[in-house]
Amino acid sequence: MKSDILVIKSIFLFFSFWGISMLLLWFRPRIEIFWKLVASLIFAFYVWFFFPELKAGFSTFRASWYVSILDFMKEILTIIFTGLFIIWPAALIRIFYKADDMGAEKLLRFLCLLTLVLWILFIIYFFFSAGIDNFFYENLRKMVPNAK
Repeated sequence: MKSDILVIKSIFLFFSFWGISMLLLWFRPRIEIFWKLVASLIFAFYVWFFFPELKAGFSTFRASWYVSILDFMKEILTIIFTGLFIIWPAALIRIFYKADDMGAEKLLRFLCLLTLVLWILFIIYFFFSAGIDNFFYENLRKMVPNAK
């Protein structure tokens, strides 16, 4: 797959977090072993399906871990921001049908604050992207030991 596709650039880090999450799932009590196995098989399928990209992502991470982590953080913010297009309507329906008024209000408050914070971050990045990229990719890199 092309390396400029959003998730493919940092696929190794996405799979690393997914793998750690799977490990934590196995230590979680009171979840049936059947569902743990199903979740593990789904993870194994995705590892098999994306293995060439995962292998390339690992070699990219080994060559330049600092840039890989920065790209991963940018991608996470972008994915959350675009995911809000799906989350908002589903959450509003959930809020409407939620029996607990306090829980409905907390969910609405959380989504509003999350959206506003992301809007502010994206507006700041839109206007100051050259300076922000210069700081993270050049200046901060010099301060971090062994950053390639």
